[in-house]
Amino acid sequence: MPGTTSPPEGAPADRTGRVGGLAWIAGGVLAFALAAALVLLVLSSALSPDPTPSASADRSTRASSFASTSAHASARPSDAGAPNAGAPSAAATPEGTDGFSVWAVNDDGTPIRWDPCRPIEVVLSPTGAPRSAAADLDEALARLASASGLELVRTATTDERPSGSRRPYQPGRYGQRWAPILVAWAAPGESGLPLRETDRGVAIPVAGGPEGDRTFLTAQVVLNRDRTDLVAGFGDRADAWGATLLHELLHALGLAHVEDPSQLRAVCPGSGPVVLGAGDLAGIAAIGATHGCRPAPTPGPVQVAPPPPSLPGRP
Repeated sequence: MPGTTSPPEGAPADRTGRVGGLAWIAGGVLAFALAAALVLLVLSSALSPDPTPSASADRSTRASSFASTSAHASARPSDAGAPNAGAPSAAATPEGTDGFSVWAVNDDGTPIRWDPCRPIEVVLSPTGAPRSAAADLDEALARLASASGLELVRTATTDERPSGSRRPYQPGRYGQRWAPILVAWAAPGESGLPLRETDRGVAIPVAGGPEGDRTFLTAQVVLNRDRTDLVAGFGDRADAWGATLLHELLHALGLAHVEDPSQLRAVCPGSGPVVLGAGDLAGIAAIGATHGCRPAPTPGPVQVAPPPPSLPGRP
């Protein structure tokens, strides 16, 4: 049974002794700032209810009614004296013949993914969540675990709230490890989150490691608590919280949007059964457990800059 996490840390984490950089992605355009050995990439993708893409959307940036245009947060190393270099990285990979795309790939051509040789822990913040939140989350995790072979486990409820500047390392709350995936319901714009009034949710995964050899460390999945038109369960992808959780968790695991409306990661979800499409399953296989262990960097303090609260060019 999930328990309750320890109280918040009493003092700010030590931001010395480890150098890090950060970047933020929305809608599939990625850039990052690199400092020393550790890079944090914060990736974000929003899901909203519009049935068709905006006619004015800039397709070159994968903008649509479900994905925001690109925006980049600043990144500074923990050591203010260290160099702060910036360089562009690959955007979300184009949708291939297998019907999926990923956020980014490492230098060996394989997707950035989680380490399947350790449990991927998930915590739920119940504040503002619907009554069905825990049950819907558990079902979504079970479906994705079955499809991927990843050990996705909800271990606790937490009083931690989502934030655009969430720290990936919180030893006072979660111990000497990377923070678990946080699933929470929040108001649009709360704490610097890139969540609009019309969005269903947003996923913000974080990857770390040397440039070209990164592993996902943690993530946030934030749902819009003001979307009272959405309903419990997995009845129809048009209005089910279960469909929204599956969509955003797929992003948190490393998959990007696709145009194919038969996939749950489609830019526009449409209506119909809440089932993983062939492209969803192919993408899950590409980032799943069959590819072997993928050790993450040693947990430690890193400095994280928040994404901007609003995004220019969003439909």
